[in-house]
Amino acid sequence: MIMKKRDDLATEVLKSRYLMKDINGNIIETPELMYLRAAKFIAAVDKKYGASEFEAEKLTLQFYKLMEEGIFLPNSTTLMNAGREDAMLSACFVIPVKDCIADIFEAVRVTALVQKGGGGTGFTFDNLRPTGDIVASSGGTTSGPISFWKVIAETTNAIQQGAHRRGANMAMMSIEHPDIMKFICAKQQKDAFNNFNISVKVTNGFMDSLRDTPGKAHVVINPRNKKHYVIPKSIALNSYTIRDLRNPDGNTADCFTVQDVWDLIVNNAHATGEPGICFIDRINQDNPTPALGRLDTTNPCGEQPLLDYESCNLGSINVSKFVLSDGSDLDWKKLAEVINLAVRFLDNVIDASSYWPVEKIKEMTLGNRKIGLGVMGFADALILLGIIYGNIESIEFARKLSAFLKEHAHNTSQQLAEERGVFPNWKSSIWDSKYNRPMRNASCTTIAPTGSISIIAKCSSGIEPVFSFAYTRRVLDGEEFIQVHPLLERLGKEHGWFDEKAKIMLLEGSKIFDIPGIPDDLLDTMITAHEVAPDDHIKIQAAFQENIDNAVSKTINLTEETDITEVDKIFRYAYQMGCKGITVFRDRSRDGQIISAVNKQPDVPLEMHLPRARPRIIKGTTIKAKTGCGSLFCTLNKDAKGLFEIFINLGRAGGCPSQSEATARILSIALRSGIKPQILIEQLKGIRCLSTMARKSTNPEIDVLSCPDAIARALEETLGDGFVSAAEIFIRVCPECNSLLRKEAGCNVCDNCGFSKCG
Repeated sequence: MIMKKRDDLATEVLKSRYLMKDINGNIIETPELMYLRAAKFIAAVDKKYGASEFEAEKLTLQFYKLMEEGIFLPNSTTLMNAGREDAMLSACFVIPVKDCIADIFEAVRVTALVQKGGGGTGFTFDNLRPTGDIVASSGGTTSGPISFWKVIAETTNAIQQGAHRRGANMAMMSIEHPDIMKFICAKQQKDAFNNFNISVKVTNGFMDSLRDTPGKAHVVINPRNKKHYVIPKSIALNSYTIRDLRNPDGNTADCFTVQDVWDLIVNNAHATGEPGICFIDRINQDNPTPALGRLDTTNPCGEQPLLDYESCNLGSINVSKFVLSDGSDLDWKKLAEVINLAVRFLDNVIDASSYWPVEKIKEMTLGNRKIGLGVMGFADALILLGIIYGNIESIEFARKLSAFLKEHAHNTSQQLAEERGVFPNWKSSIWDSKYNRPMRNASCTTIAPTGSISIIAKCSSGIEPVFSFAYTRRVLDGEEFIQVHPLLERLGKEHGWFDEKAKIMLLEGSKIFDIPGIPDDLLDTMITAHEVAPDDHIKIQAAFQENIDNAVSKTINLTEETDITEVDKIFRYAYQMGCKGITVFRDRSRDGQIISAVNKQPDVPLEMHLPRARPRIIKGTTIKAKTGCGSLFCTLNKDAKGLFEIFINLGRAGGCPSQSEATARILSIALRSGIKPQILIEQLKGIRCLSTMARKSTNPEIDVLSCPDAIARALEETLGDGFVSAAEIFIRVCPECNSLLRKEAGCNVCDNCGFSKCG
């Protein structure tokens, strides 16, 4: 075998995550040997169904060629584990979390075992009774879903330290759960649930109410006793309990409306990229085995709905490999052949995998035999075909490609059913009752994000547009790689306009149209994610979803300047277009962003902003706080664009009026000049004053650290719109070391000295 030269990023990803190592951590195989290991192990399954040794060897060669040439790759877990002893090969698992301590910690145990093997896990917390609800066995009250979610998150952190692949998680909660407000805001704290994606499960009924009666009170339901409640706006978003909620038959005038809850989702998604939205009723419309129960959550990236204890293995075909040399079309005949092989590969993975973590996973997986074949390199294929991502032609191509994938994947599954038998739960499935069609697999197609395997295949990921043609990607425990998009580099070298100078220009931040020699017709198609209109992103997603059995992983990439109202429109349009879920990500809205464009820093003076003019009439709120200098009154006024100005007044106890006035003036100028309030909060919050700290021990009414800290808390409280105030998170100071306490699982915990007090 001839070793092929690979770029640094692909090589490092393979070395770090995929290639086998000895007990000392030394790599003991090449990428080619890895592909051969996986191909041989998966092809051997055919012998179980009567294939000869020769036929198995022939299939091994076919599987090897698909992977080695980057035409088809299975999910990472299969590549890593195939051929290892007792190897788990599936990538996606759903673990139930039931309303019982024993069952909750059984979920923790199963999660640890699954993630140790490299699997990703999905959870829904709908079944857990809300915070403050009765626990009959102890006579106490429950700490609620978020606290048990934290236990699973910490388990994941611990297990992943020793795992060769860091599995991700999905957390979902129904819009009708009483703790939904906490869930929506759960990731406002930067370090909270970093190993989880989160989505709110929104029903058709909620979306109908949003359209027809957005001003009515939003009703939530206690899963324990099915009792209905409404949520007063006076609650503290991160610490309310079921006892703070009201009967919906009473006064609901000051309660959260359907529109309010929707706005909370939208505002958080705009601020942090989460939560996403899962249109759960749409998902269940396509449930292939409804007799076995409802689909309540998905795998970590949202594209694979699964039943409790069910697992699934995914794989993706690099569609850019099938573009004819003249760029006129795809080689559809060759693509059909590869689909046939890929479906057989994924069905074999089900038999080849070990299910040692829990017997129920084996039972459910073998009972339904779900697979998820999808595509990657879609954006690269469009470029090679001369099609602009997001235009009408690209949408029609997406629809045609997904229909072709569906047709041939289903045909192969039927062929396998005739050879090997239908999946065991076929009799109660839609394939029996609705289609009367023998099928080997309950579902066949899924569009996955293909993060790592698209790096290895050197193509664009999933059905996403190219993010940037020169980008910084954070991988491998935070290590960063700067690289040019592989297709751009390949085309440039083939046609003579890409050289070392062009590469340096791109890596230094020059735009693609600055590179000399690039043909105009190619430039027209080389658009990036932020250049695609949000509606066009959704149209591509919806076109694929029309023909995909499971769901579609797709992120709507937004520029940093995107307004909140745009996120609102995106979510509504995704529902209107028949998508099963939707996720947005506003550039640089979160620390630790995986991929970001290389941007050239302009050699121009910093743009100066003048503060916006003050209207004659303006309204605001005054908040009182006790400080070491007496009562502080902070008045915060808003105009149509948001927070506008601050006035600070100290009571008769004194303080420094001139300093307070100066602080207020500077903050007001900053707000009127467009500075984000969160930036000001970060600068003020936590500042300590000796006078305030000295008086805290004798005056329990003082719950701030200084006047600036009180102003920061007032800013957070006034922002509303779903932002949790610092006063709700850090409620008091450690009595032993004066550090800030934080809330964790119902306790006040000091990270500095270890002090904790619960209750």
